[in-house]
Amino acid sequence: MTAQAALSPQDNIKQAIQTGQLEQALKLVQQERQAAPKDLQLRFLEGVIQAQQGQTDKAIDTFKKLTESNPDLSEAYNNLGVLYASKGKLEESRANLEKALLTHPSYAAAHRNLSDIQSQLAKQTYAKALQVDSKVKNSTPQLTLLGSMDPSKRAPAQATAPTAPVAVAPAATPVAPQSPAPEAAKPAAVAPVAVTPNPAAAATTTPTTPTAAKPAAAAPVAVVPTPIATPKPEPKKDDAQQKQAKVDNTDVRNAVLAWAKAWSQKDMTRYLGAYASSFTPDKMSRAKWESDRRARIVSKKTISVEVNNFKVEVSGNKATARFQQIYESDNFKGNSHKTLEMVKQGDHWLITRETVN
Repeated sequence: MTAQAALSPQDNIKQAIQTGQLEQALKLVQQERQAAPKDLQLRFLEGVIQAQQGQTDKAIDTFKKLTESNPDLSEAYNNLGVLYASKGKLEESRANLEKALLTHPSYAAAHRNLSDIQSQLAKQTYAKALQVDSKVKNSTPQLTLLGSMDPSKRAPAQATAPTAPVAVAPAATPVAPQSPAPEAAKPAAVAPVAVTPNPAAAATTTPTTPTAAKPAAAAPVAVVPTPIATPKPEPKKDDAQQKQAKVDNTDVRNAVLAWAKAWSQKDMTRYLGAYASSFTPDKMSRAKWESDRRARIVSKKTISVEVNNFKVEVSGNKATARFQQIYESDNFKGNSHKTLEMVKQGDHWLITRETVN
């Protein structure tokens, strides 16, 4: 067994960032930059630390200078797009994300971020048209901030199949109404034929009087029965409960999907906010659990969490959601069945217990 090689200074900086020791990471960067002030990786890591410390303007300035000296640095353009979006400057965000894709068209993270920004801009346009609440227009999209530069691990974006144009059927040509058929001419009355009596038979036979023709029977008139109004049945009391159960079922599914999306985007505020205050992890305190989860999730470069095959049971303000979870990160891929026990607090369904089957 050979001894494990010591970590490089940049690896130490990345490790400090991943474990949330941002002050220590910044000190290490500043020390290394004294020896190599123009080192590209060190300048990039400094911008990442500033962004995670909430120093958005400083981080923007750092990444802008990087793009000025390195116009093909797609990671810096991506991070500028994320930072501008956090300040509500969606047009600037879109411009930088498009520049990231000009330098690397197959950059998956930039594709996802640009898609979210375009969706947000469309919502704003629609909201302005309807003059809805400004809170809807100014909601901030959740994007992926890149923590390092590693061109070898850029995942190609999945190609989106072009939508086939929908064929529009031509409008049917109106058909001219046919003129009603003329009534059939009434048959002319037949004149009675005069019968000349036979003189020879007149003595024995009484002349026959011609019989008048019987008139044709009139066609029967169809009698349409008057419809009797049927009283509508009164809605059952169970109908309202069934409708509410469907709404709750949908809300529980949406809550689970939002939890998985926050996890995938490493949005710790929304991820931890999906758990109720009554949630108690196994064998550790809530604070320790949150700290561990934050360190594990933020340290990953990429995370993908997909959930499907839902089975939701709702009983009052409590619910159980069972589903298949497909998790994938930098170095791990897993497929498991998970159960979330949830409680409704106000308008939100929150997790009270989480188990893996």
